[in-house]
Amino acid sequence: MEQIVAPSKMESFRRNLPASLLKIKDEDLAASNERLLLNGFPNSRTEAWKYSRLNRIASLNLNKKTSNPISWEHYSLTHEAYTFVFQNDQCIYFSQDLPDGIIVKEAVNLSLEEWKSFEINSHVIDLNKTHAQNGLCVWLRKGVNLTKPVQLIFLSEGTEQAAIHRNQFILEKDSKMELIVSHCSIDGKKNYKNIVSEFHLEENSFLSVHKLQNEEGEDFHFSTENIHQKNNSNFTLTTLTLNGNWVRNDVNVFVDGEGCETFLNGAYLSKGIQHIDNHTTIDHMKPNCNSYELYKGVMDEKSTAVFNGKVFVRPDAQKIAAFQSNANVLIGDEASVNSKPELEIYADDVKCSHGSTIGQLDEEAIFYLQSRGISENTARRLVLTAFMQDVFEKITSPAVVTFLNQVLSERFNWDLSVLEED
Repeated sequence: MEQIVAPSKMESFRRNLPASLLKIKDEDLAASNERLLLNGFPNSRTEAWKYSRLNRIASLNLNKKTSNPISWEHYSLTHEAYTFVFQNDQCIYFSQDLPDGIIVKEAVNLSLEEWKSFEINSHVIDLNKTHAQNGLCVWLRKGVNLTKPVQLIFLSEGTEQAAIHRNQFILEKDSKMELIVSHCSIDGKKNYKNIVSEFHLEENSFLSVHKLQNEEGEDFHFSTENIHQKNNSNFTLTTLTLNGNWVRNDVNVFVDGEGCETFLNGAYLSKGIQHIDNHTTIDHMKPNCNSYELYKGVMDEKSTAVFNGKVFVRPDAQKIAAFQSNANVLIGDEASVNSKPELEIYADDVKCSHGSTIGQLDEEAIFYLQSRGISENTARRLVLTAFMQDVFEKITSPAVVTFLNQVLSERFNWDLSVLEED
């Protein structure tokens, strides 16, 4: 009698996912498929996933539904931007009034030669590579300084839908751009979002990215950013996780040039049983560079968070200044966070530091404010605002500041109007 072998969790998860529509080398696809087949989903024995269990994701029964484009204007942060909107796996809006010096294409329209190769592997990237349906690709030509930001909106809609995108941004020498990426959901339930974005910064280019995650419902969100920096380039990523059922952010920065500056900022706010995981890596491969990393979180009720930040300094990367900080406040009795900042330094002429704190609200500060006639609830909000202030002040986009103020006022009853005044 023939033995029946049950399919693995990975096989079941991929059963209804369509094959990638992007042009990728056959050998790369074959390698990704082989790794997914052999390794499946990582478990708690895998260090990078120790505190972010994937059982609920693995049990999703994903399917593809064709739906009519929705009205997306409500989710736009600003009208003064070059805007591109994706609903699940379809592009539903594409700005046409683009200035000279910028080329924008949907990912499905890129040739094999136009893609930069993937440099790292994970089950998230392998799933993206084998099932990506679309994405946005931007080339900024030499010396171009965009006067308006590029706005990229991802909307999840429906039940157990998959949105798998690969984005690519190339900034040539002496170019400058601001990018606003927002993730929202509309009546979403158990949707799976897998977004991989690659950024290639050539000499003396400047890129500032604001990423906002504000998803209702029970969606599962995976974001991966791979950044490649050349000489004297400047990269800033500010990640604001304001709402989300299950969120994982992986940021990998390869500093392959001298005179570079890298800034990673993050704020995450959770309640209920939400789970937010931030994993970052900054790899200093060349000398004379600076990197600054600041992540702060507030966890309420039974929510959980993870922060794992790694900084590598290679043997030839002398005169590196790298600073990393993660601070957390637990305002729920059952909330928890696992924080692990790491440094691996193989050079001897460097200035590097890291730190992590986990605590509760400063009751003395709250008592002091109450003694000045402020109510307890207002005092607590003021203390939390002060705690998060040094992350919020990193936001350089007025549109993002306005949106942040609105969300925090509605969801947490915070008042950040002072940021707009500054």
